[in-house]
Amino acid sequence: VYKARQKQLDRIVALKILPPGIGDDPAVAARFAREAKALAKLNHPGIVTLFEFGKADGLYFFFMEFVDGVNLRQLMQHGRISPHEALAIVPQICDALQFAHDQGIVHRDIKPENILMDRRGRVKVADFGLAKIVAAVCEDSITQGGGILQSQTAAENITDANRIMGTPQYMSPEQIHAPGEVDHRADIYALGVV
Repeated sequence: VYKARQKQLDRIVALKILPPGIGDDPAVAARFAREAKALAKLNHPGIVTLFEFGKADGLYFFFMEFVDGVNLRQLMQHGRISPHEALAIVPQICDALQFAHDQGIVHRDIKPENILMDRRGRVKVADFGLAKIVAAVCEDSITQGGGILQSQTAAENITDANRIMGTPQYMSPEQIHAPGEVDHRADIYALGVV
């Protein structure tokens, strides 16, 4: 991830790029595209905003909101956080995660490195690269009882739902033992660990 200037709009952005060659793997490129699509659905003040997604010169990239500050890990390592400040951070994270969950998106990798804090103390949840798109609609979706369901195979293809993903220290037990059954509770568990 790089700090960059988006020339057309004359603004500072975060530029996330896949390393050269990695985008050649269709599965990795598809996960990168899913992250962009997941972020595009998440228009919330507590979630990093996606501005643009694409591929240039064989490299996949997206421009995101630049958060001028530090991540929670950096903040904790410098000992600059009081119990009162910590208690002010948690509800902001909960609000952002609730919004994502309401959109059918489970983050699956909540950890201090993915919680950004700007200079005013506002929280921004970042890195939805492991997001499980619970409510994704596929071409082979079927309508049943007024709701939309998708086949197990379609869900697996879109989300890598049956793959163990996350950072081990923050993963809920079901992320390891039953990754296909992970839901919003995995994010709540990880936040508790954080």
